[in-house]
Amino acid sequence: MSPISKLLLAMVMLLCAALPGHALAQAGAKTPPTVIAVIDGQRINREAAALKNARQQLEQYRFNFQSEIAKEEEKLRAEEQEIARQRSVLAPEAFEQRRQAFQGKVIDLQKRIQERSQSLEKMLNSVRDQVTVQVIEILKGLAQERGFNIVLDRAQVQIFIGENIDITAEVLKRLDQRLPSVKVALPAGK
Repeated sequence: MSPISKLLLAMVMLLCAALPGHALAQAGAKTPPTVIAVIDGQRINREAAALKNARQQLEQYRFNFQSEIAKEEEKLRAEEQEIARQRSVLAPEAFEQRRQAFQGKVIDLQKRIQERSQSLEKMLNSVRDQVTVQVIEILKGLAQERGFNIVLDRAQVQIFIGENIDITAEVLKRLDQRLPSVKVALPAGK
């Protein structure tokens, strides 16, 4: 189950289950019957316009970064070949200094790649968090409109009877209206 599905499910279940029961308990009334709706968190993750848009932005950024890295790697390969050619003519100390300097450049490049990859993942998670907040608000509205008090993720439902309890299409429609795109704050090039 995707992180957005887990977070969504936990928050919705807590919200939907706790609020009506708490209000009824205070009023001395009986707990209402359970009315379940089902949402496909994976489909929302795949099809939500904001997430698609964010993934496109991040993919373009990743492509540009990979092109930049490829150029740097080519320079490092050329430098490595040059160091290898000079091995026989350089003093051992000079060769070792050049080799260590080269190794430092390789490590720095690897570190930059790793940092950038982590940064991109954090940005995508931030977008997912924004989407989750909107989905929860949409589910609150739908719960009031349709009278359900529990939402389950489709991945957790063993037997699914009746398509009318699947609210995924309506959630996607409302989500795309509320949040059609997200501007991803891409890191500055280093």
